[in-house]
Amino acid sequence: MAYTIIETCIGCTACTKRCPTDAISGERNVLHVIDPNLCIDCGACGVVCPPESILDEVGDVSRTFARKEWPKAVVIDDNCIGSGCELCIQICPFDALELGDTEKSVGDFFGVAVLNEKKCTGCRLCEDACGWSAIYIDPPREILKKDAWELAAVGEPAGG
Repeated sequence: MAYTIIETCIGCTACTKRCPTDAISGERNVLHVIDPNLCIDCGACGVVCPPESILDEVGDVSRTFARKEWPKAVVIDDNCIGSGCELCIQICPFDALELGDTEKSVGDFFGVAVLNEKKCTGCRLCEDACGWSAIYIDPPREILKKDAWELAAVGEPAGG
């Protein structure tokens, strides 16, 4: 099941700008709609929705995050094989990844995947494409749920 937008949507268009697959449509100040055929259940829209009007694939409300807390890719240099693979680089719709050098990859002729955080939406396409566990999205999807944050605030474990 794809993400959905509920009637509390204010039509701010934040979600349309963040969606990596252009699955969201709607005019300013009007309820937006997510095309289930284009939605990849990544959650990029939910983290930017001011009224928290986006339900995830199981119907839970997605939590809005401050920009500095938005999900983003994290590359594990030791696991990345760099050139010759580049699946994460090729699949990224925002060109947020490229081959480059890091402190750990110095001397590696081709480099490893390097993230441009300003371009990353945390859509998880790179994470899903990598077969070497060299890239993951932080925070994990489970943390993006509003009820997980509310339970954590009162000291209860999520899901309990």
